[in-house]
Amino acid sequence: MPEKRIRFDEYLLDYGRFQLSRNDQPLKLEGLPLQLLMFLVEKQGQLVTREQIADALWGKDVFVDVEQGINTAIRKIRMALDDNSGQPRCLQTVVGRGYRFVARTQAEEEGPVAVGTVSAEELGRAILSAAGLDPESPLGPPKPPPKS
Repeated sequence: MPEKRIRFDEYLLDYGRFQLSRNDQPLKLEGLPLQLLMFLVEKQGQLVTREQIADALWGKDVFVDVEQGINTAIRKIRMALDDNSGQPRCLQTVVGRGYRFVARTQAEEEGPVAVGTVSAEELGRAILSAAGLDPESPLGPPKPPPKS
């Protein structure tokens, strides 16, 4: 199954690799800020409250300074994205409420590259051969294994 990848501006957020890149160069972003960025991107355009962030990242029964943790994670995200809170391109602060991811996103899929097409018959022959069966007589005895 292809891994989820989201592109915005010159950035690529790769969920499968748990990595943020800018112009194909990986950026240093710690786990918690990266998780928060992924959460905000998932809610693109929607207001995400600080309570929603706390629940998503830490859960309900947590004994850490959640407010400071959110502030630090947001600051690190903005630094990685070279984003300005006064004129945001990606991450907008809704004072007293939360945050909104405002950059336009485009989903990408990373998967096998199709080189050409094959007919169903060719595919069937290839599968039979890979299974050690003679494609000309699939119900007959298996082909002897190749000599090394």
